[in-house]
Amino acid sequence: MSLTARLLALPLAALCAASAAAQELHPSRSDWGGIGLLQTPTARFDTPGRLTTGYTALGSVHRHLALDVALMPWLEVGLRSTLYPSWFGIAEPGVDARIRLLREGPWWPALAIGGRDVTGSGPEVPGAGRFAGEYLVASRRIHAVDLSVGMGWGRQGGYGHLRNPLAVLGGRYARDRDPFDPRSRGPAAWFTGDRVALFGGVEWHTPVDGLSLKLEYSGDSFRSEQQDDPAFVPGLPVNVGLAYRPWHWLDVGAAFEQGHRVMLRASLTLDPAALSVAPPLPPPPRMEGRPSAGAAGSRDAYAEARTAGLPVRAVRFAGTPTLWLEPDPGRPAAPEVGRAARVLADGAPPDVEAVTVVTAARGLDGVALTLRRRAIEAAARRRGSAEEIWRDARVDPAGAAGPPPHWPVRWDVALRPTMEQSLSEHVTPLAWRAYQDVSLAVEPLRGVVLGGGLRINLANTLDLLNAEVLPAPYPVRSDAALYARPPAVLEHAHVTWLGTPRPDWHARLSAGYLEEMFGGLSAEVLHKPARARWGLGLELARVWKRPPGDPLRVWTDIGITTGHAAFHLDSADARTGVTLRLGRYLGGDAGGTLELIHRFAGGARLSAHATWTDGPREGQSVIGGRLDHGIVLTLPLQASGWLPPDSAVRVTARTLGRDAGQRLRPPLPLAEVLEPAGYGALAGSWRDITR
Repeated sequence: MSLTARLLALPLAALCAASAAAQELHPSRSDWGGIGLLQTPTARFDTPGRLTTGYTALGSVHRHLALDVALMPWLEVGLRSTLYPSWFGIAEPGVDARIRLLREGPWWPALAIGGRDVTGSGPEVPGAGRFAGEYLVASRRIHAVDLSVGMGWGRQGGYGHLRNPLAVLGGRYARDRDPFDPRSRGPAAWFTGDRVALFGGVEWHTPVDGLSLKLEYSGDSFRSEQQDDPAFVPGLPVNVGLAYRPWHWLDVGAAFEQGHRVMLRASLTLDPAALSVAPPLPPPPRMEGRPSAGAAGSRDAYAEARTAGLPVRAVRFAGTPTLWLEPDPGRPAAPEVGRAARVLADGAPPDVEAVTVVTAARGLDGVALTLRRRAIEAAARRRGSAEEIWRDARVDPAGAAGPPPHWPVRWDVALRPTMEQSLSEHVTPLAWRAYQDVSLAVEPLRGVVLGGGLRINLANTLDLLNAEVLPAPYPVRSDAALYARPPAVLEHAHVTWLGTPRPDWHARLSAGYLEEMFGGLSAEVLHKPARARWGLGLELARVWKRPPGDPLRVWTDIGITTGHAAFHLDSADARTGVTLRLGRYLGGDAGGTLELIHRFAGGARLSAHATWTDGPREGQSVIGGRLDHGIVLTLPLQASGWLPPDSAVRVTARTLGRDAGQRLRPPLPLAEVLEPAGYGALAGSWRDITR
């Protein structure tokens, strides 16, 4: 073992033996955008749900524009566009990821595994794999000092201190990993290469609030830069710098790296949990005690529920008093259910000892929750608790309550300002599009929705997409710039039926102009047991491309059949979820999509997806390769009080203008519509049922 490797092994022993203080110190950002030291990563993670965007300048070598999101407590995903002097374009996009393997404990460090440019997206040109590299890193906190040490492959292993421990497996693990070779990136190249390097460093959180000092040893030898320019001088592998966080949303840094380069960085953090504020609940309905037998049923429970601000759809007092409720996605479900139960208990006959609240979403059945009347009355007098109500509650499929006696007409108007941007283009570091959707949906009968939407195109730079190649003769979405040119277009116009034909089985049928680029027929079925955290779905569609600039027509000679099978899994409180889809995409390519979802209490929704297929077909654009990925943040605007209730701001960072891995965007997808009325949303907010 070399002297450098032995010196780096010393902090590893300290990591395992030291006792960390309980003080909570916020981790800072690295040059590459994610949590880390300077050039090297750590095993620290940000608060789940936070998004951070930043810009880094390292001398005349690199310019990183990055967006990172802590989607789960154990997962960090980043989109990055790196600008550098290159023979093959002005930007090198990449997807970075890190997974927590082990939380820090009393006698062991935190452990994480990750990589940069893990997908290997984009055209396979020489030098495209220059930033790809994987690592295994451990971090240990000793009071205000955070120690990290790790092992790197690929870009992270440039100095090659040790033989690759995976070389015993032979084959590709034992061969040199040349960054000039496009095959040095992507899943097939993970943890390959004949040599690996050690790296490590320390971050000291000073007594000055928000200020930390960093010192690190990097395993990056800048091998690809030396290949591009023989006169390039990598410098020393030791970097020193500082990070300062004057406010919770701003993190700035500066460093002196490789002995002769200055680094400057600025990062902005957005916390959707702080922005996702539900409208304040009105005072809970008053309970005046059980009525006399002669007065029972004389009160208008429907009107009282509406006065209390509840999204009530129907009320029935025959038999067990029952109220049908369509929970607001921007509010916790349990408080609305609890208030609906109060209205029923206050107006039910004196001898009734149970009431039922049924959740619904459009024409879909949620759950039927039957509660003991005495428990509701005790909670209203502050003599009961949510746990006592739950102990005697019964949960059934909503169909067990029977059909509602009536269903009023529903009108929904929504404004959805949207900003789409891409850090995944080789010809430009940032492509974007801004537009305003205005939509109207009418539900004349339960489950029948007539929807229409106007899209107002505000501004875009989509003409830069595919600017270096000839247009594809049979595009899927690579002609996106043509759809963004008209000032206003008909975005969708459809008729949709949603229903629950059998308990735990939900269905949707849609016909018309389904989205901006495609019209036709779409059918979907979802099997989700009332109390299950999982669901199985199947979606099929026959669609035709809508010509740009002529939104009332379709190209009938180019029909496309697409479909996917889906598996949905939610956490116990329905705050996080994962969806896996397998099937055929709009370009005829086959593959799968993995989507992770983080839901916030105020109705905000953060999701990230990655799609991998067998690639674009003949006649389609090859730019972007076989991968489609993105991050989507939706912030409801209902708390403003003056915008339509279903309005929301959407901000996306995703690939734009791709032909491979493109899914149809049908109206009212079942899993998303059913979400606020499901058992998980109710159970996850149950502690607030007495509010």
